[in-house]
Amino acid sequence: MKNLKLPNGFGSISYYGDHRRRPYVVKKYIDGKQKPIGYFATYEDALAYLVAYNKNPSLFNPSEITFTEIFKLWSAEHFPKIAKTTAANYTAAYKHCEPLYGKKFISLKISDLQAVIRAMSRSKIGYASQKKCRQLLHNLYTYAVKYEIISASADISKYIDIDKKKIVYPKSPFNTRQLNRVKRLAESEEPLSRWAKVVVMMIYSGVRPSEMLAVKKCDVKLKQRYFIVRESKTEAGKNRAVPISRRALPYFQQWMQDNGKTLITDDTGKQLSYHRFRTRFDNVMLATSCHHTPHECRHTCATLLDNAGANDTAVKRILGHASLGVTKGTYTHKSLHELKKSNRLDMICC
Repeated sequence: MKNLKLPNGFGSISYYGDHRRRPYVVKKYIDGKQKPIGYFATYEDALAYLVAYNKNPSLFNPSEITFTEIFKLWSAEHFPKIAKTTAANYTAAYKHCEPLYGKKFISLKISDLQAVIRAMSRSKIGYASQKKCRQLLHNLYTYAVKYEIISASADISKYIDIDKKKIVYPKSPFNTRQLNRVKRLAESEEPLSRWAKVVVMMIYSGVRPSEMLAVKKCDVKLKQRYFIVRESKTEAGKNRAVPISRRALPYFQQWMQDNGKTLITDDTGKQLSYHRFRTRFDNVMLATSCHHTPHECRHTCATLLDNAGANDTAVKRILGHASLGVTKGTYTHKSLHELKKSNRLDMICC
């Protein structure tokens, strides 16, 4: 993307070369002279500072500002507030909006926005990606209304339709036999044992895969048996303390001895991406004859806690949910045996 064309009086961003740690310089006219007011590592950081400094994106000419320019302004303000993975998801969604890039934002029609979703559907891009793209469009229009670039009545994002959700792979927790097979692999001398350990760690902590991969060693407190999740896709999930089960504690201790700043790393001590971790996870599933996704470790934890009668509020905080309904309705699974055991009607003589 080209750098945003800034309006008169808004300020400017200059690039001073790769040899600097903070090569982007924000300048403003003060007392008739252009003076630097901040130095930044990226263009996005510099733009976010300039937007915050002006506190008035409505200085842009509403009739001329494009879809791309709205995205840049919105992301400059919004991305510093959210997790890097969430920002990356929005950037991916923005790429699907390429037909809108150069169009005047104020002149976009419902058919223009719907055409983006329709193209995604024709390309077999599923519900989750379509939903994220629709959310991006909604955020951009909310931003434009907030700064009076368009009127509230011109928000057409609420009329966008996406494909219905299709549950291709229903989520299911690990059963006892499957969990025991993973534990046996974790205790073995096999090369995959270290990754089986991570599976067990995720099952007994309930964190999202992206959260586990982002945990830093400095946030793991072995003596107190907890770690802190700093990055999360939800506000309720950020900066939360997650207890370390005694069953998984030895595995946390072993990973803490490896190189790298993050708890989970590759052989060179570098943080793993989800894609690279997923390959290792799938190898563990193949070796243990299991058919699960990394996210189903989280479902397993929620189910185990629910079966043990754990406090609902505590479970909500461990999983990083703002709403208890999400935990109870989505993440806990009951087998027929467990439902029968908990059914009080069985205690009544017929």
